[in-house]
Amino acid sequence: MRRRLCRRLGEGKKGGMVLARRRLFVLWLRGDHLYWMVVGLSLLVGVWLYSQPAIWTNLPLSGLVSGKKVAIDAGHGGDDPGARSREGLLEKELNLDIALRLKRFLSRVNVYCVMIRETDCDFSEGPEQLRHQKRQDLINRVRMAGQSGADIYLSLHANSFPESRYRGAQTFYGPGNPDSRRLAEAIQKQLVGRLGPNNRRAKPGNFRVLQDSRMPAAIIEVGFLSNPEEAALLGRPEYRERVAEAICQGVIDYFSGRG
Repeated sequence: MRRRLCRRLGEGKKGGMVLARRRLFVLWLRGDHLYWMVVGLSLLVGVWLYSQPAIWTNLPLSGLVSGKKVAIDAGHGGDDPGARSREGLLEKELNLDIALRLKRFLSRVNVYCVMIRETDCDFSEGPEQLRHQKRQDLINRVRMAGQSGADIYLSLHANSFPESRYRGAQTFYGPGNPDSRRLAEAIQKQLVGRLGPNNRRAKPGNFRVLQDSRMPAAIIEVGFLSNPEEAALLGRPEYRERVAEAICQGVIDYFSGRG
């Protein structure tokens, strides 16, 4: 009886040890599985962050730009198409596309965007001659930006020249306005850095929208539609995305005092 009892007790003890080992093994498997799940998730997050535009590296600075208001004016529109590339790309359509992309980027850092136009329209009044219509259109654009209470005014355009060899994005600011100059230079730096090197710099310009604006203002010529290679780039959505991103980063640099 004692032998049988001891044998049974021994078998029970051994069985209990095996069962405990199995439980530990299962727990180890579950813990190991959880570990690799965490590692995999971390890698996925890292890859996603790496794939995001470089603008997200400036999110800690968003407190310096959050709540700012930017007036974005897509140049031309309506009966005024602006410049045209050989392939038929219209400046008014290009300007609006980049303006809407810029709005999306700025909204990510809590900047409020005042869109002067979001459709194919102009702001001329009455049946005046074309020259007077354009003048009235520009006056109304600046007036709308001023009435919005925006902190800065950005006018988006595309360049054109009879000779096709000229290329490169460039910004302009009103003479004698240091804040406008700092804004234009901050954007110019980002355009050159993100779109490729060129020898163009921010320059003063006697343009009506710059003269009439009471806030820091800059005209941004995103490239030359008269240059076949640059016009082809501007026709690509991914390139226009980079243009908008560069402008946005320049605005962030300006508001954060780095411009």
